[in-house]
Amino acid sequence: MSPGPAAPVEFTALALGRELGRGGQGSVHQVLNKRINESAPDGGWEVVYKEYAPEALPQVDAAALAAAVALPGRLTGEQARWLCEKTAWPAAVVRRGGQTCGFLMRAVPDRFHFTLRTLSADHQGPPRLATLEYLLNEDSYVTGIGLTITDRDRLLLLADLATTLDRLHRLGIAVGDLSPKNLLFTLAPRPECFLIDCDAARTDRATVLPQAETPDWQVPAGEEPGTPHSDTHKLALLAVRLFARDQSTTDPAALTTIDPALGDLARTSLGTDPAARPAPAAWAEQLASAAGRLKPGGGARTGGGLSASGGLGASGGPSTGNGLGVGGVAKRRVPPGRPPAPQPPGGGKGGAGKVLAAVAAAVVLLLVVVSQNNDSWSDAGGTPSRTSYSPRPVSSLPWTPPTLTPTPTPTPTPTPTSPVATAAVGGCFHLDGAADHPELTPATCVAGTFEVLRINEGSTDLDSCADVPGNDESVSNKGSARVLCLGYQSPDGDSYHARQGDCVFGPNGPGPWSVLSCRAGNFKVLAVYHGTSDHSKCDVLPHSDRWRIVSGPSGADRDVLQCLSMVFPDDAGYATVNDCLLKSGSTFTNVGDCDRSNVYVSGRTSKPADPAFCGRDAYIYWRSDQFPDLGYTVCWRWR
Repeated sequence: MSPGPAAPVEFTALALGRELGRGGQGSVHQVLNKRINESAPDGGWEVVYKEYAPEALPQVDAAALAAAVALPGRLTGEQARWLCEKTAWPAAVVRRGGQTCGFLMRAVPDRFHFTLRTLSADHQGPPRLATLEYLLNEDSYVTGIGLTITDRDRLLLLADLATTLDRLHRLGIAVGDLSPKNLLFTLAPRPECFLIDCDAARTDRATVLPQAETPDWQVPAGEEPGTPHSDTHKLALLAVRLFARDQSTTDPAALTTIDPALGDLARTSLGTDPAARPAPAAWAEQLASAAGRLKPGGGARTGGGLSASGGLGASGGPSTGNGLGVGGVAKRRVPPGRPPAPQPPGGGKGGAGKVLAAVAAAVVLLLVVVSQNNDSWSDAGGTPSRTSYSPRPVSSLPWTPPTLTPTPTPTPTPTPTSPVATAAVGGCFHLDGAADHPELTPATCVAGTFEVLRINEGSTDLDSCADVPGNDESVSNKGSARVLCLGYQSPDGDSYHARQGDCVFGPNGPGPWSVLSCRAGNFKVLAVYHGTSDHSKCDVLPHSDRWRIVSGPSGADRDVLQCLSMVFPDDAGYATVNDCLLKSGSTFTNVGDCDRSNVYVSGRTSKPADPAFCGRDAYIYWRSDQFPDLGYTVCWRWR
């Protein structure tokens, strides 16, 4: 497990810099005297503070915000690290006079910024957030502001987003307001996305503020927002519009031209039946497959700024195609359980954000941008903020077309000699072959693959991964002098890496389970056994309710047996007839001593809400929708 959540911060302890933005929910400010993750080798991350507006505060669910802040502490170290690398997740609650008034979060990493190209290189201004809105425009606009992107890059950006959504859903998180205003991108060192506005997400079905949706990015009428199904719908909208170069279309024709299978996924995901929508993992697999059929650099646009270099297989991210055998690779199996410029393009249906006119004499394009009337992220001085946009034309952006010059013959990119040498943290592989000669094949991060959790440079010591949470395999290559620490992505969910004391939950039947908070209705892991299916080991454990076999990477010898206990609201959940309990308010506690108790259990049935069973005695009950056999009615009397 990760360290516990950060303690609430008093507002008076913050040294605030300038205000970075203001919107309907509140304002965002620089923080000059706090950092996140200060123990990291790089000194941690810069911090910004979001303060809720007085009119928004009555709607803020302080308990939900505190639960979101505590979430990383309930995850494994690898899960928490991943969450904080891919999102601006709330890091600490801020209070004023004992009342919640906002929260701290990490500032956006530098690689998710870019400098907007203007007519004069001397007036380019500060870096701004690279929101995906910029890419929902015609190629002439994207090139003109200094971005270089290919269709392959677009596919890989979407694949990274789909993989991110898959992992968030397995952690019990639905993004909710998934729109290009809340998504940042980078193309170097590899295409990837970064999520902001994370206090709008639903975590374990709780939300800090009532769910809201960006205009033109809503779910179908009558559908509940803020669910995994709604996230998939909006992923499909983004995929369709990213290839149509359009802010509001729902026609998948352009996406179908790239890959017919992606067009089919889009049509199903845009349908009105949420349950029929493919999971993000299916999107990730097909997107990576389509990207693998495009040559790296193919279809690149002219321009500078953010650009992709090389193929994803060469930069360590997801890819498909022929696997690369790891010549001279050593592998160590780890026993399971080891420890004032134009705003970003808006989205008007009238073609806002597209090229409007050309002045022939000066060859100058006038780009007129119209923004939607809703909150959106902006950037001032390279730091994230919230600001409110209203529909209005923004000043024209002049630019000079690049001088036409002969296209140089590209220099062939050397083929990597080993995937170990080009792997990056967060990338995934299929791992095949014999133990003394494994083969790594770059892959999308889906079930059945191994994710790179850490890379130990300058070493071939396979034991150097022993302290990496979630590590299952170590792979090394003498030619590159680095060790990859790999964690298996079980088809049964990230509960594969749950340890004793963690809590997990999933469907009552086939399907993946996730590591979640230890709240009522989830299961606590009482014990973990490796390489055995003898569930009789669980029968002798107190309060053992369930057992699960979680699939490992290489068959039964790597499977995990977990003994589980339901987390009930209080000790009445496991009380038997004649047990003494201490009743305080509506909570029953077994203090282990009848002399210090004030009630005793007079009856118990597994049928929830059955007052007739208790007759004249008082009763309490609890039910589980997924596991109805674990519900109960407990009868009690005063002592």
